[in-house]
Amino acid sequence: MAGIRPRRAKKKPEQEAVYYASMCKDKGGFVSKYINSFKGRGVFTSSHFHKGDFLIEYRGDVINKEDYERRLKLYDNALEVFLFEFRFNGKQLWVDAAKEDDSLGRLVNDDHVNPNSKIKIITVDKKPHLCLFAINDISPGEEIRYNYGDSEWPWRYQVTSETEEPASLVCGDNRILCV
Repeated sequence: MAGIRPRRAKKKPEQEAVYYASMCKDKGGFVSKYINSFKGRGVFTSSHFHKGDFLIEYRGDVINKEDYERRLKLYDNALEVFLFEFRFNGKQLWVDAAKEDDSLGRLVNDDHVNPNSKIKIITVDKKPHLCLFAINDISPGEEIRYNYGDSEWPWRYQVTSETEEPASLVCGDNRILCV
């Protein structure tokens, strides 16, 4: 049996999330594509992903309430949508992904009807990282989407000339939820 190598064990999804979060980079298998002027860009798969797989991190500066309020005054509405609110160790925090940095997580769109991923907080070196995990199998070419939450996001109720349907069925924009 010389020459046969043992199969390398696949990392568990949480271990994979920790690895990519600690490296501050996206894993392969995704591309950013322009969708339309209403939705903007989105993230699409170029590989198959299974239910439970780690997909991508929503990466940016982790800030407190004081920094959040200061940045809100500086940002126009187009950048405010990149502020992701969450709780970690009893504290209210935000990830500010407003800076265009080629990370893909900031481009994942909302879908409150049929999301295919969800956010989980992963801790790396005692710091929170917001990571997306598949909630069902995802085929190559599919857009990655998650539910931004129960807020009344305006695009869910708008009708545009491009969509001709209520936006609640289109589920698009790069707004962020509080988990």
